[in-house]
Amino acid sequence: MAKKKVVGLSQPKGKRITEEKRYSSDGLALAWCFNRIDRAGKFAFDPSRADFDHREIIDKMISYGSMSWSDLKRQTHDKGKSKHHFLKMETLSPEAIDRVRTLLPEEEFDSVFSIALQNVLRVIGVRKDEKFFVMWYDSKHEFCPSHRK
Repeated sequence: MAKKKVVGLSQPKGKRITEEKRYSSDGLALAWCFNRIDRAGKFAFDPSRADFDHREIIDKMISYGSMSWSDLKRQTHDKGKSKHHFLKMETLSPEAIDRVRTLLPEEEFDSVFSIALQNVLRVIGVRKDEKFFVMWYDSKHEFCPSHRK
């Protein structure tokens, strides 16, 4: 009978790493999912909106869909800041906080992710492994406004 490998024995006591924590989907290609779209409110992902730039959105989604999450997360702007990143609840606008709390279970609050499509245009959603669940459209960077000095 083969011996079972016990994960984390070489780690210092109290700092064991489980298989679940070791797994990273960053090497996998981004997979767009559209079954959780929010069609209400200021950040509705609604193609009938006057500010919904269909061509820009589709072009970027196709381009990003061929990238791994690692490649996507390496893209930067403005002095090396990441273009695409997780969002913290305390940095969101009041309207965004309301939509997140209304539509997401609390355990997903840390999974809210922003993907930049152009200078201020963002698609916001939930990242789970390689999947990105598109939820919101932010044409003016107001979901999580930046505070420039």
